[in-house]
Amino acid sequence: MSHTIAILAVPGVQLLDVGGPIDVFAEANRILGRQFYRLYVVSVSGSAVQASSGVRLTADFSLTDISELVPDTFLIAGAPGMSGYTPESNVLAGITDLCEKSERFGSVCTGALLLALTGKLNGKQVTTHWNCAELLSIRHPEIVVESDALFIADGRVRTAAGVTSGLDLALRLVEEDLGREIAAEVADQLVMFFRRPVNQSHFVRRSQLSLNGRSALQDLQRWAIQNIKEIGSVSMLAQYINLSERHLTRIFRQEIGLTPAQWLERERVSKARLLIEKEKLPAKKIAAECGFSGPDVMRRVFSRLTGMTPAAYRKMVGQQEDFPTKVCPKLTE
Repeated sequence: MSHTIAILAVPGVQLLDVGGPIDVFAEANRILGRQFYRLYVVSVSGSAVQASSGVRLTADFSLTDISELVPDTFLIAGAPGMSGYTPESNVLAGITDLCEKSERFGSVCTGALLLALTGKLNGKQVTTHWNCAELLSIRHPEIVVESDALFIADGRVRTAAGVTSGLDLALRLVEEDLGREIAAEVADQLVMFFRRPVNQSHFVRRSQLSLNGRSALQDLQRWAIQNIKEIGSVSMLAQYINLSERHLTRIFRQEIGLTPAQWLERERVSKARLLIEKEKLPAKKIAAECGFSGPDVMRRVFSRLTGMTPAAYRKMVGQQEDFPTKVCPKLTE
């Protein structure tokens, strides 16, 4: 018994979107002591694919020569330039064919932008890299985009967030196929989390997340971010922009998809994360700097939005900072 996996690598592909999942499946083969997963790289055309890093991959198949390929799982890897990639009709036909042949199909990172063009994601919940989630939603309003998720399974569709999330996706597929014990052993061997303690929002930088919508709203958001310590309620936001709270809520929902209160909570947590990462301050001080009424309120909101307490987040960051290293004496001489 075996399981065939095919990964499409477009020109300029992100190498880790291909190599990461392949290494997870290959490690499962090693643990099993047999070739359960048969792994193939598919190109758009020709036998060679140049990755965004300049490294060249050799493809096993191309979309012009896939008649003999019947994958159990088909994935599309992402590429930094995927948003500007315009595939020809025969490319979309080849992708559609592989999706229809497969038991499950999906994408890694920005590969969702290409897969969406086939219509195979219509009505599905999917995820992609946080930096292109909005673009995917705008181009394909018929798709439900979950920008915070690392991995989503919806029917036959499997999608992963940005870059290294391809490893999370592959690990979940191993768990589906071979069980939790094998998947956990793969994670141990590759020195990766079996379940990551954070979602995509952990990696979103303030400059990318905070400012949305029309210019007046952006001005309000900039002011609120700069003065978040003093902002105690949504009414202060409404007063600053000279609107009623009801009207302000309508604009926020229309432009951002959140209420002003929800946006404020996210900004407070975002600042709390930065302070925890960069400053060794007591919880009471961090809560005050972020505009929370107290550390207990901060803990509840922080836990709800990140899935962990501020103390657990501090410990995780501290573990990263204190990661043990060895320096070769010869390199220091």
